[in-house]
Amino acid sequence: MVTGRSEGDSGVPHGAYLLNLAGAVARWEWDAVAELREEGKVRLGEQETSDAILVAAGFNGITRVADAIGIRLDARTDEASTKLRPEIGIDAFAPASKWSAAAG
Repeated sequence: MVTGRSEGDSGVPHGAYLLNLAGAVARWEWDAVAELREEGKVRLGEQETSDAILVAAGFNGITRVADAIGIRLDARTDEASTKLRPEIGIDAFAPASKWSAAAG
Protein backbone atom coordinates (compact mmCIF):
# COMPACT_ATOMS: atom_id res chain seq x y z
CA MET A 1 0.00 0.00 0.00
CA VAL A 2 2.89 2.37 0.69
CA THR A 3 4.13 1.85 -2.86
CA GLY A 4 0.71 2.70 -4.29
CA ARG A 5 0.19 -0.71 -5.86
CA SER A 6 -2.96 -1.29 -3.86
CA GLU A 7 -5.52 0.92 -2.19
CA GLY A 8 -7.13 1.08 1.21
CA ASP A 9 -6.05 1.67 4.76
CA SER A 10 -4.76 -1.86 5.48
CA GLY A 11 -7.64 -2.58 7.85
CA VAL A 12 -5.77 -1.58 11.01
CA PRO A 13 -6.75 1.22 13.37
CA HIS A 14 -5.45 4.53 12.00
CA GLY A 15 -4.39 2.67 8.86
CA ALA A 16 -4.62 5.64 6.49
CA TYR A 17 -2.56 7.79 8.84
CA LEU A 18 0.07 5.05 9.30
CA LEU A 19 0.34 4.56 5.53
CA ASN A 20 0.90 8.28 5.05
CA LEU A 21 3.53 8.26 7.77
CA ALA A 22 5.33 5.19 6.41
CA GLY A 23 5.25 6.65 2.91
CA ALA A 24 6.74 9.94 4.05
CA VAL A 25 9.52 8.10 5.89
CA ALA A 26 10.25 5.86 2.88
CA ARG A 27 10.40 8.88 0.55
CA TRP A 28 12.57 10.90 2.98
CA GLU A 29 9.96 13.67 3.17
CA TRP A 30 11.13 15.01 6.51
CA ASP A 31 8.84 18.07 6.59
CA ALA A 32 5.84 15.78 6.07
CA VAL A 33 7.18 13.38 8.73
CA ALA A 34 7.43 16.28 11.18
CA GLU A 35 3.83 17.30 10.50
CA LEU A 36 2.61 13.71 10.74
CA ARG A 37 4.55 13.23 13.97
CA GLU A 38 2.61 16.09 15.55
CA GLU A 39 -0.66 14.68 14.23
CA GLY A 40 0.26 11.26 15.56
CA LYS A 41 0.83 12.57 19.07
CA VAL A 42 -2.84 13.53 19.13
CA ARG A 43 -4.15 10.46 17.28
CA LEU A 44 -2.00 7.72 18.79
CA GLY A 45 0.08 9.18 21.57
CA GLU A 46 3.70 10.28 21.62
CA GLN A 47 5.30 6.88 22.28
CA GLU A 48 3.11 5.08 19.75
CA THR A 49 3.97 7.65 17.08
CA SER A 50 7.68 7.31 17.81
CA ASP A 51 7.33 3.53 17.60
CA ALA A 52 5.58 3.76 14.22
CA ILE A 53 8.31 6.04 12.82
CA LEU A 54 11.00 3.75 14.20
CA VAL A 55 9.48 0.69 12.55
CA ALA A 56 9.09 2.45 9.19
CA ALA A 57 12.65 3.80 9.24
CA GLY A 58 14.11 0.57 10.58
CA PHE A 59 12.45 -1.58 7.94
CA ASN A 60 13.72 0.65 5.19
CA GLY A 61 17.23 0.69 6.64
CA ILE A 62 17.53 -3.02 7.32
CA THR A 63 16.39 -3.88 3.81
CA ARG A 64 18.87 -1.46 2.26
CA VAL A 65 21.73 -2.86 4.34
CA ALA A 66 20.86 -6.43 3.33
CA ASP A 67 20.67 -5.45 -0.34
CA ALA A 68 23.94 -3.52 -0.19
CA ILE A 69 25.94 -6.36 1.30
CA GLY A 70 24.37 -8.99 -0.92
CA ILE A 71 22.30 -10.93 1.60
CA ARG A 72 19.91 -13.23 -0.21
CA LEU A 73 16.85 -14.93 1.12
CA ASP A 74 17.36 -18.26 2.77
CA ALA A 75 16.07 -21.22 0.73
CA ARG A 76 12.98 -21.71 2.91
CA THR A 77 11.85 -18.06 2.64
CA ASP A 78 12.70 -17.98 -1.05
CA GLU A 79 10.53 -21.01 -1.72
CA ALA A 80 7.69 -19.85 0.53
CA SER A 81 7.50 -16.43 -1.12
CA THR A 82 7.93 -17.45 -4.77
CA LYS A 83 4.22 -17.14 -5.62
CA LEU A 84 3.61 -14.07 -3.45
CA ARG A 85 6.46 -11.87 -4.72
CA PRO A 86 5.12 -11.32 -8.26
CA GLU A 87 1.61 -10.84 -6.90
CA ILE A 88 2.62 -7.93 -4.66
CA GLY A 89 5.30 -6.58 -6.98
CA ILE A 90 8.17 -6.85 -4.52
CA ASP A 91 10.55 -8.24 -7.16
CA ALA A 92 10.76 -4.75 -8.64
CA PHE A 93 12.61 -3.49 -5.56
CA ALA A 94 15.79 -5.54 -5.93
CA PRO A 95 17.75 -7.47 -8.52
CA ALA A 96 16.57 -11.01 -9.21
CA SER A 97 19.75 -12.37 -7.61
CA LYS A 98 18.41 -11.29 -4.21
CA TRP A 99 15.52 -13.73 -4.44
CA SER A 100 17.54 -16.76 -5.41
CA ALA A 101 19.05 -18.45 -2.39
CA ALA A 102 20.96 -20.74 -4.74
CA ALA A 103 22.68 -17.79 -6.40
CA GLY A 104 24.75 -16.97 -3.35
